[in-house]
Amino acid sequence: MRRSEWCGYSNDDFERVVDMAPEDSTISVGAGRAALVGGDGVVRDDSWIEVFQSEDGALAFVQASGPDYARVLAAALMYPDAEDDEGDDLAVGSGELAVFSTAVDGAGEYSGPLSPARPGPVPVVHGPPKREPDPGMLIQTAETRVYRFKIRWYTELDDESCFARWLLIPAENNG
Repeated sequence: MRRSEWCGYSNDDFERVVDMAPEDSTISVGAGRAALVGGDGVVRDDSWIEVFQSEDGALAFVQASGPDYARVLAAALMYPDAEDDEGDDLAVGSGELAVFSTAVDGAGEYSGPLSPARPGPVPVVHGPPKREPDPGMLIQTAETRVYRFKIRWYTELDDESCFARWLLIPAENNG
């Protein structure tokens, strides 16, 4: 799909997301599909999602909660994926993966800015949300890439720590 085909604000595409079950992992957009991350299995209602990219191109989107935030993030990244739910494959043909709120448009007047993905430190604590909306993110991928989508909706590590995780794993035979 092309990012410009998503009209979350101006064409009420967002309403389709609101009516979906948390187990829904993708939504049709134009002739393609878009992945949904953060379908509100609720880890933290005031939370953002941390994004990690490995050297092989795999992406991990993690929402975490706990008194040792950095430890919970590390545990989420190391947690086995054998029992994760399988989502629909996601094809990226442009070499760019756009990550943004479903409440805005993908492009145009009602879209938000997209910042290039860049390395940063792992947060030590989960800070308060900003008052203004966060920008989206533009992640560079291989020119043509198909990702397997794996989802772990909610996992408790102990009485105070939990996470949700969405993995986009490059499928075999990608370019």
